[in-house]
Amino acid sequence: MLSEGRVDEGEAAARAVLRAAQSSAALVKQQVQALSLLGLAQQRRHRNDSALHYYRESLRMAEAIGDTAGIGTAWLNVGVALQRLGDYDASLQAALNALRIKEAMNDESGAARVMNNLSNLYWRQNDRPAAIAMLQRSIAIKRELQDSLGLSNGLNGLAVMLVEDGRPDTAVLLLRESIAIQRSVAPDAELHSQLVNMGLAYHGANKQDSALHYYHLGMEEARQWEDPFVEVHALYGMAEVLMDAGKFREAGPLLDSSLAIAQRIGSADLIKEAHVSLARQRESMGDPIAALMHVRSSQLLSDSLMNAEKDATMSELRVRFDTERKERENTALRAAQELSDLRAERNRWVAIVVAVLAMAGGLLAWVIVQRNRQRARQREADLEQQALRLQMDPHFLFNALNTVPGLYAAGDAALANDHVAHLSRFLRLVLETSRRRAIPLGQELELVEHYLRISANRRPDTFTWQVKVMPDVRTERVAIPPMLIQPLVENAIEHGFNDEEPGELSVLVALEGILLRIEVKDNGMGRSAAAARPSRHQGNSMGIDLVRKRLTLFDKRMAQSDAVEVRDEHDADRKPNGTTVILRLHIQNLSEHAATGDH
Repeated sequence: MLSEGRVDEGEAAARAVLRAAQSSAALVKQQVQALSLLGLAQQRRHRNDSALHYYRESLRMAEAIGDTAGIGTAWLNVGVALQRLGDYDASLQAALNALRIKEAMNDESGAARVMNNLSNLYWRQNDRPAAIAMLQRSIAIKRELQDSLGLSNGLNGLAVMLVEDGRPDTAVLLLRESIAIQRSVAPDAELHSQLVNMGLAYHGANKQDSALHYYHLGMEEARQWEDPFVEVHALYGMAEVLMDAGKFREAGPLLDSSLAIAQRIGSADLIKEAHVSLARQRESMGDPIAALMHVRSSQLLSDSLMNAEKDATMSELRVRFDTERKERENTALRAAQELSDLRAERNRWVAIVVAVLAMAGGLLAWVIVQRNRQRARQREADLEQQALRLQMDPHFLFNALNTVPGLYAAGDAALANDHVAHLSRFLRLVLETSRRRAIPLGQELELVEHYLRISANRRPDTFTWQVKVMPDVRTERVAIPPMLIQPLVENAIEHGFNDEEPGELSVLVALEGILLRIEVKDNGMGRSAAAARPSRHQGNSMGIDLVRKRLTLFDKRMAQSDAVEVRDEHDADRKPNGTTVILRLHIQNLSEHAATGDH
C-alpha cells in the first residue's frame, strides 16, 4: 500500500498489526515490522522526526530479541531518516552498521539498499568518485537480482550525480531506462522524481525548453502524489531555467513557493538550496539587502549540514569500517584455510605443501603490505620534515641575526629597529603557520613581505621587488598551504641574483578561471648559470620539487605536471634573463579547511 501511495491505508494496517502483536510476547518480530512500516508512513509524509522515532523503537525491540535481520533493516531506516534531517555523520554511522550486518548475513538485496544510501552521504562529502562507484555497485547487484524497482531508483539517483558531474547526456539515457523499467513493472507507479530529474538533465545540457517541459510534468505529478519534496525541486529547477534566460521577475514567485514548502516540511537541505537561488534572484532584481539575507541564511544552513568537523568524523568512520571489513575478510580466509587443512589431513603431505604455500603467500602479502605502508608513512614524514626545514633555513636565520649588530654599529638605529621588527614578525608567522594544513593567502603574502624586507637589509641595494595581488582575489578567504610562496622567493634571491647587477623580483597573484595563479619572476642569471656556480646553500631544485608535492597533496585534483610550471626567460638576444615559476591550484575557501589547526 505504501509503495502505491496509499499512505493512510498502509498506516492503518500497520497500526492494526502492531495492536494485535502487542497482545502476545511471541509476536515481537511482527511488532518490529509494524513499527518499521509506521516509520515509513511518516517518512512518506515527510515527518522525519516521527519516522526516526518509530525506526529507533523498531531497532530497540529487534536488539532485545536478537533479530539480526530486523536490526540491519532498522539501522538502514534510521540512517535514511537521519540523512533527511541533515545529521549526516550519524546517518553514516547507522548506514555502516546496517551494511556490516547485511554483508555478514549475505543479504545482497539489503546491502544494495544500504549502498544506495551511502552513495548519497559520500556525495555530500564531495567525494564524487566514491559516491558514483558505490551507487554503481548497488545498481550492479540489483541488475543481477532482477530487482526492477530498486534498479529503477538506482538509475534515477545515478543520473542526478552524473548531471552534477558534468555528464547530462548520459544522465538522460539513464533516466529513460529508469522510466521504462518502472512503467514495465508498475504502469501506474509514480514517476515524478524521474521527470523532475529529466528536467535537471536537460537543463544541464542547455536544452531549456525541454527542461521546463519536464520540470512542469514532474511538478504536476508530485502534487498529484502529494510529494512536496519533489515539488520543491521542480519549482526551483524551473526558476533556475528562467533566471538563466534572464527572466528573474518570473522566477521570484516560484522560488518563494519552493522556500515556503521546504520550510513547511522542515528540510534543511531544501531550505538552503532555496535561499541560494533566492539570493541570486534578489541580487539580479536590484535588492542587495534581501540577497545578502538569503546568502547568510544559506551559509548558516550549509555550516550546520556539513562542516569540516562532520567531514572529518565521516572520513574516520569510513576508514574504521574499511579496516574492520579487511580484518573480517582475513579472519574468514584464515578459517577457510583451517577447514581446508582439516579436510586435506587424509593426504598429509599434500596438506603440508598447501599449508606452506598458503602461509608463504600470506606472509609475502603481509610483508608487501607492511612495506608499502611503511614507505607511505616514511614518505609523508620525510615530506613534512623537508617542509619544516625549509620553513626556517638556519643559514638565513644566522645571517639575519648577524646583520643586526652591523646595522647598529653603522649608526642606523632606525633601520636596525626596522630589521628586528620584520625578523620578529617573520618568526612569529612561521611559528603560527608551521603546523597548519591551510592558511589565508593574505597571511602567506605578509610573511613573504617580511622575508623580502629582511633579505633587502642583509643585502642592501642588490635587488628591488614588487608584490601585486589582483583586485578580484580575496586574500582573506582563499586558502593555500603554509610556506608555499616564500621558498620560491628565497630561490630567486639566493640563486638567481649575483649581487653584481641590481635584480628585480615580482610576485603576482591572480585568478585564472577556477584556478589561483601565483607567479614569482626574477631577472637573474637563469637556472643554467645558477646550477653551474657553487650554491650559497642547498635547496633550489629540492625546494621546487617539495612545493610541487605539497601542492598536489593539498589539491588532489591538480596533477604535479600542471601544479608547477618553471619557465626560463630570455632577452631579445636569446640570452638568459631570469626565471619565472608559476603555481596553479584550484581555488579553495578557507571555510572548507576548519581542520587548519595543529595536525
